[in-house]
Amino acid sequence: MSAAAAAPLSRSGLWLRLIVIAGLWGAAFPLLRYVAPAMSPMAVAAIRALFSAAAVTLFLTLRGSLSWPSGATWGHILVVGTLNGWVPNILTASAMTGIESAPAALIQSISPLVVGGLSLLLLRDERPGAGMFLGLALGLLGIAVILGPGALSGEADLWAAGMMAVVAVSYALGTLYVRRVRPAVPEHLVVGQQVVALLVCAPAALAVEGLAFLDQPREIWIALVLLGVAGSAVPLSLFIALLGRAPAAKASLVSYLQPVSAALVGALWLGEWPAPQVLAGGVVVLGGVWLATRR
Repeated sequence: MSAAAAAPLSRSGLWLRLIVIAGLWGAAFPLLRYVAPAMSPMAVAAIRALFSAAAVTLFLTLRGSLSWPSGATWGHILVVGTLNGWVPNILTASAMTGIESAPAALIQSISPLVVGGLSLLLLRDERPGAGMFLGLALGLLGIAVILGPGALSGEADLWAAGMMAVVAVSYALGTLYVRRVRPAVPEHLVVGQQVVALLVCAPAALAVEGLAFLDQPREIWIALVLLGVAGSAVPLSLFIALLGRAPAAKASLVSYLQPVSAALVGALWLGEWPAPQVLAGGVVVLGGVWLATRR
């Protein structure tokens, strides 16, 4: 990497990248919401992983940083491919049939809170502060507000909300695992998690549906390509590059912006205008994330 490429970003350069990355990642929720009724979760996860793996591999090849993993890296790839790959991909595709884009993204945004809470148990060098406990409490309160009174009367799809909470936990565990193993070549995990997701989901989809899930109208395939490339591979690759030029704490600001993008795209494209309690709960959740991660 050249000295110019490794130079720290200016404030405007940092925020431009954060907005682009969060915008693309957030747009994945409406895309999933669009394709979920047409295909099984296994099929959606498999095709998303296929397009994403191909795009990331091409990006790393053009950048000249693609290499073959060896040794313990294979084990790390399997773990990350499970925690950050096929498990959250399947659960998110399943949940999006019963929950709108904005609340789904807001529930997933508690992942930094989960990281903070679990790090107290799994990372000995982490010490809790008052902000951590207050942030965790606010995050839980925010989710309750997002679900609203309908959750108690059975009107809200608690299964979908629960799956998104599991997705947040899965991503958090994957983050903690990567922090503990500190891979020498992070790109191996980036490509590997997509390949593992593909190897798990594709055979399952074929076993259940055969090749029938491939018979989709053109607009569904366009959405799947956008989901795999623009909603997964491109922001993930940009995020890797960002981590080389900005502190992790600043890069994590993506978590604050992603739900905003999901809500805007969902409203403008699918007509899913967030209910008042979703907006109010979102403010509480993001406030909790800020308190817990501001250090």
